[in-house]
Order: sequence, then C-alpha cells, then structure tokens
Amino acid sequence: MMEVTAATWIVALIGLGLIGLLGGLQLVALFRPRAQWTIDNIYGGSPDATDPTAYFAFNQASAWADPFLLAPLQIAASIGMLMGERWGFLLGLMASVPFWYTAVFFYIWDRDLGFRKNGLGYWVVTWGMWPVFGIVEGVYCFARLA
Repeated sequence: MMEVTAATWIVALIGLGLIGLLGGLQLVALFRPRAQWTIDNIYGGSPDATDPTAYFAFNQASAWADPFLLAPLQIAASIGMLMGERWGFLLGLMASVPFWYTAVFFYIWDRDLGFRKNGLGYWVVTWGMWPVFGIVEGVYCFARLA
C-alpha cells in the first residue's frame, strides 16, 4: 500500500472530472455525430472550413477512443490511486499519455488543416487543460512510483 496524500486526491479527482466530461461529450458525439450542437460544442470549427470527410473522421476517432479506451483506464487509475494501490499509480502513468500525446495531433491538425480557428482562450484553456493535466498526472505518478 502506498500513502494517499492530498496531491493524490487532487490528481485522482481532477482525472475523474476531466474524463467524465470528455467521455460524456464523446458519447454524445457517437450518437449525434453530425448534429450542429456536436459540431459547435464538441468538435469545434466547421466541416466547411476544411475537408468534411477528414473533419468527421478525425473527430469520430476520438469519439470512439475516449469513452471506450481512455475513460476506463483513467477511472481505474483514479480508483487505484485513491485506494493507495501501486497498480493505480502505474495505470495513472499510462492514462496520462493520451492526454498529452493526442494534444500533439489536435494542435497539428488544427493548425495545418484549419479544423478550428479559435483564439487564445481556446488554445490555453479548452485545448491546453488536457496536455497540462496529462503531464502533471504523468510526472506525479512517475515520482510516486520511483
């Protein structure tokens, strides 16, 4: 058993909150992939601003991956960390990777293909919170396991 600290609670609960938000929104995108609300509030940008086939394919890939691959991993990690189990921190280290790894894809695709043309608030808050959390969770879990 590992000690459960205040930092553990913060990382685990933020992870649950972010993945709950992300997983829920992506489930909406699965059931209503071409709805205007989904385009405006989940995907961002406009399919008319770029190749519509690529726009929907790119966004649907995340809509399938997030609730069925990343969410279960992050949920299990957060529960394991809060239980003080070593495997929880190991899963947390693994779950941190998609948060920052996929941010690279979003940045390049958004920049080069014009999926989203948003301002500073988008790039710092909406887009930025995912890789920042991933890096924080990864560093924290690595440090706890070291």
